[in-house]
Amino acid sequence: MQTWEYAPQYALRTYAYLLPVAGVAKLIQFLLAYLPPSLVQQLATLLVLQSTAGDNNSLLMTAAVDNKPLLFAVLRSFLALVSCYSELSFLDAIHNKISPMIAYWTALCSLSAAGNFHASQAFLPSSTVMILWRLSVANQLNGYHAIAIFWGLVAVLAVGWPFCAVLFISTGFWAVWKAGLEQLVTEKIWKMSQVRPIMQVLLRTLLHAIVIQTIVMGIDYYFYGKLVSPIWNIFAYNAQSGGDELYGVEPLSYYVKNLLLNFNLAAILGIISLPMICFKKLVNRFTTQTMNDDSSSYKTSSLEVLVLVPMYTWMSIVLPRAHKEERFLFPIYPALCFGAALTMREILHMATKVINSMLKRQENDKQRKRNINLLLGLALLHLSAIISISRSFALHHNYAAPLDIYHDFFALAAPAPGILGESASAYVCTAGEWYRFPSSFFLPENYQLGFLKSSFTGQLPQPFTRNGSKENSMIVQAGKFNDMNKEEMDRYIDISKCSYVIELVPPLSELDSTIDKPECLQYMESDSSESSWIKVASRNYLDAESTPFLHRILYIPFGRDDKVVFKGYNLYARK
Repeated sequence: MQTWEYAPQYALRTYAYLLPVAGVAKLIQFLLAYLPPSLVQQLATLLVLQSTAGDNNSLLMTAAVDNKPLLFAVLRSFLALVSCYSELSFLDAIHNKISPMIAYWTALCSLSAAGNFHASQAFLPSSTVMILWRLSVANQLNGYHAIAIFWGLVAVLAVGWPFCAVLFISTGFWAVWKAGLEQLVTEKIWKMSQVRPIMQVLLRTLLHAIVIQTIVMGIDYYFYGKLVSPIWNIFAYNAQSGGDELYGVEPLSYYVKNLLLNFNLAAILGIISLPMICFKKLVNRFTTQTMNDDSSSYKTSSLEVLVLVPMYTWMSIVLPRAHKEERFLFPIYPALCFGAALTMREILHMATKVINSMLKRQENDKQRKRNINLLLGLALLHLSAIISISRSFALHHNYAAPLDIYHDFFALAAPAPGILGESASAYVCTAGEWYRFPSSFFLPENYQLGFLKSSFTGQLPQPFTRNGSKENSMIVQAGKFNDMNKEEMDRYIDISKCSYVIELVPPLSELDSTIDKPECLQYMESDSSESSWIKVASRNYLDAESTPFLHRILYIPFGRDDKVVFKGYNLYARK
C-alpha cells in the first residue's frame, strides 16, 4: 500500500531502503520454487503457518512460488537472522574488549527481552538502525573505526531516517580521538604528522558519504522520476512545528510503560547505568582510596561510556517529542541491555563486599567472589528474564489474531483467485481494523484490500499499481494525498464490492441486537446485494478492558481460563 510519504510531491521515503529487501524476497521466492513439496510443507509447519479455515489445514494449497505468506515468514526469518548476526557481533566485541561477564549479562537481558522479540524481525527503519548500530559499535570496540563509521553512514543515508545520526556522533568523535586527537590534547603540541591521520579520517568519511548518497539518490531518481532527497524532506517535515503531532501525541509515561513492559527490571538497570558509573568515579575521586588503575582498565571504562552515550543522546531527542511510538525506542535496545549489565556489575560488587564483611572473608578470595556474583546475578536477572519471556508469550497468544486470520483468508482465497475475472479485482474489506493489516503478502492474486468507512477520519493509504511498478511512484496524483493527515474520501468502497470482510467482534455482539455492533457487521446487515454473509474463520484477540491487568500484560498459565476474556477476530465470506 502506498502512503503519502511515497507520493512524489512529498518523497519522504527512500526506495534505497526497500530495494535490498525486495531483492532478498525475489531470491527466496526463486529458491522456494525449487524445493520439494514435502520440504516446503515442513518449512511451513516449522514457521507455524497453519490455517483453521474450512477444509484447508495449511497454506500449501498453492505452489510454493505463489505461497506469499510462506515467503513473508521466510523473509521475516531472514531479517531476524541478520539481527541475530549483529547481536552476536556486538556481544563478541563486549566479551573480548570489555568483560566476559558483562557480555553474559548483556546476552541474558537481550535474548529474553520482549522488546527484542518483535523488534528483531520487523522491517522498519528503527529496527534496521538498531542492527546497524550494533554492527558499528562491534567494529568500533574492535578498533575498526572506518567500518564503524561506514555502518553509521548507511544508517543515516540509506535507511532514510536522518534523526539516527545522533546515535553515531560518539562513533565519529572516537575515531577522530584515536586517530590523533588524543595525542594532540595530551602533548599539547600540534604537528602535521599528528594532524594528517585526523584529516584522513574526515576525508575518508566524506568520500564514503558522497558515494552512499549518490547511490541512494540514483535509486530514488529511478523510482521518483526526478532528483529528490528524502532524507532532507523527512527532516524538514518533522522539524516544522507539529508536523508529526498530526498522527497522535502521548505523555512521557507512554515510553516509561513501554520500557517496563518490554524490559521490566532490565529497563531500570539500563537507564541508571551511566549515572551510576559517573557517581562511582566521583566518589572515588573524593575518597582517600588510591587510584592505581592501569591503562587497560582506563580503556575499558572509556569504552563503556562510548557504548552508553548514544542511548542518552537518543532519549534526549525522542522523549520530549509529543508524537511517540514504540518503534522509536528500538535503536537503544542494545545499549539498554548493555547498561543493565554494567549496573548489575556495580550492584554485585557492592553486595559482595557486604556479604564478605558479614562472613568475615577476605576480599581477595576471588573464587568465592565469583560464585557470589554468579548466584546473585542469576537470581536477579533470571527473574527479569522470566517476566520478559512471559510477556513475549502474552503478545503471541493474546494479539496474534490479525496475522492468523489473514493466513486463513489466504488459504480460502488463494485456490480461487480473481472471482470477478482475470482482469478485475476482488476485495477483502475492513473498517476500523485497517491498521492491523499485516502486509500485501497475504493478498492472493487479483485481491486488494478495501476500506469501509469507519470512525477513523485520517488519511488512509492506497494500492500501488500492479506489481509495485515504478510508474505509479512517478505520477503526482493530485488530490490523492496530503501531508496534513486529512481524510481522502476516494479511499472507500461500498460493501457490495467486498468478497470477504474482517472485523474485531466483542462477545455476543453478533447475537444481541441491543449491543452496538462493530461497523463491518452493520455494513453486512445493510448490504443490498442478494447474497448473505457467513463467518468462515475466527481467532481470539484479547479484550483488554475485560481482562485483569496481570493477565493482560503477562502470560500466566494458572487461572487463565477464568480471567482472560477474548474478542473474536473474524473472517466473513460472501455466500
